Amino acid sequence: MTEAYVCKVTSVGQVTLPKEVREELGVGEDDYVIIEKIGETYFIKKLHGEKRLLARIRERVKKSGITRERLQELIEEETQAAWEKTSKSLR
Repeated sequence: MTEAYVCKVTSVGQVTLPKEVREELGVGEDDYVIIEKIGETYFIKKLHGEKRLLARIRERVKKSGITRERLQELIEEETQAAWEKTSKSLR
């Protein structure tokens, strides 16, 4: 069965996902989605990497003596690694 939803695009390019779509994807505030183009069609799916990302960061933060600056560096490193992994899986 095919379902279609009409969504308005705001002046800054934002789109509100209909409640039914958010519920089915399991996305909410602060979640990320991937928009993937295959041929002439775009697909949207939830990014599941954020919980793994946070778990890896927590493990690294457990070490004593970490500064805020180093924590920010770790967050940036892990975020980049997660996006690179996600990007490879989309190809």
